[in-house]
Amino acid sequence: MSVPRNSRYLHLPNPSLGTPDRGSRPVRRRRISRLRQLLMGLLLVSAGIALLLALLRLPAKLDTVLLFSTAIANLIKGLTQIGQGLLQLAGVLAVALVALLALVLVAAGLSRWLRALAPDSAFKEPGTRGKRRGPPTLDPEPPRPQFESDPSLQWLQSLRDGDGGPRFR
Repeated sequence: MSVPRNSRYLHLPNPSLGTPDRGSRPVRRRRISRLRQLLMGLLLVSAGIALLLALLRLPAKLDTVLLFSTAIANLIKGLTQIGQGLLQLAGVLAVALVALLALVLVAAGLSRWLRALAPDSAFKEPGTRGKRRGPPTLDPEPPRPQFESDPSLQWLQSLRDGDGGPRFR
């Protein structure tokens, strides 16, 4: 397989692209000539110098110190107004939360009054919530474990019976 001499790029097959067509060759960048690079550089430098000269003439037509001080004063005024607005919003939210809490407390107090003044049968629900439970009942003596079925645990029964357990040698 011979590679043409003017080919600069390595082309590997890519099965995900399918069959390559002749129009999908990589675009070669043309090298910009030195004369064009010199002219572009000259144009950029002249544009920068023109802007700097325009900025140097600006103080003659406009008081820049006054401009900057006014801009800074307006910025500070705006920031203080934003801060005051946020504080006022926080105050409104706090008042709204206190009002909501007051309404919840009034509703809870009224429901307690209604339960206290109403007859007992009106608010009792049938089922487990209406019944009062007593203390849990405990068996007087729990069932004793049976050790006879497992010979490896018979020494526990001897401890329970008071024999003192197995003798160690």
